[in-house]
Amino acid sequence: MKRITQIIVLTVWIMGLSTSIARAQTIRIGSAGLSGELLPLWIAQSKGLFRKNALATEVITFQGGPPTVQSLLAGEIKFHVGGTSSIVDAKLAGGDTFTIAVFVNTLPYTLVASEKIKSADQLKGKRFAVSRLGSVSDLSLRIALRNLGINPEKEAVILGIGDQTSRFGALRSGAVDATVISPPLTITARQLKFNLITSFQEAGIKWAYNSIDITGDFGRSNRETVLNLLKGFIEGMAFIRKNKEESLGVLSKWMRLQDRESLEETYDFLLRILPRKPYGTDEGIQAVLDAIGVRNPKAKKFKPQDFIDISYLQELERSGFIDRIYQ
Repeated sequence: MKRITQIIVLTVWIMGLSTSIARAQTIRIGSAGLSGELLPLWIAQSKGLFRKNALATEVITFQGGPPTVQSLLAGEIKFHVGGTSSIVDAKLAGGDTFTIAVFVNTLPYTLVASEKIKSADQLKGKRFAVSRLGSVSDLSLRIALRNLGINPEKEAVILGIGDQTSRFGALRSGAVDATVISPPLTITARQLKFNLITSFQEAGIKWAYNSIDITGDFGRSNRETVLNLLKGFIEGMAFIRKNKEESLGVLSKWMRLQDRESLEETYDFLLRILPRKPYGTDEGIQAVLDAIGVRNPKAKKFKPQDFIDISYLQELERSGFIDRIYQ
């Protein structure tokens, strides 16, 4: 009886120790908002693909890129998944950050305006919603306005409202006249008879939009963890291509969206823009630098190579891992 009691106590102690270790090693991933482009992250988390690659992970959703990056620099999260421009800003300010993968290399936004605005020239002097000043939505809006012949610094009122759900709500309420959105809200916009002014991806614009980012210190000390995170994320991208219905289910859960048409529009859009190998391009990062350079002259002193470390992806590719995942 004493022997059995000892075994039980030892078992409980081991289980408690294992739980404590698991908690201590949980990797916190920060995602910048809720939008369909983050589906690979949500798939990897929901389908246990990070766990499959020896990582216990927690996904924390922030309102926009800047606060996510602040949390990364503070060490509160270990990975930033979201707008690359926020990481570039942090680097320009002296932050020890760099990008390890770019999984959206175009601007997925559509500039949408209220029903009363019929043409681009009617946007002059109007109010525009972005997530936060300096965020990806802000920079992309400014690009759109310049392409339309509008000076965003002098001929627009740009307001930080929050994620795209909040921005769209502000448009519906009349608090703003226009905003930038991505699928599936494009369907809702059409149904409400809002006017879709211009689409960035259809114009073929290269832009390092969404990336996976870390601090240099963490990368140097935890290379295996970084590689395992990338493995899970890339498996998430491959899962989307192979499992439509399950992917739609995860998308519905994370975005709290039930409309089938909206889910399918987002899914089809992702199939068009998600790369199999998320290296990104120098052109995409340079576009971010050029946009930031309008307000921050420091950007002109940097090259795209200063912001990205592709050695992790190269290691996975040399091992054959990426090609195997898509078979």
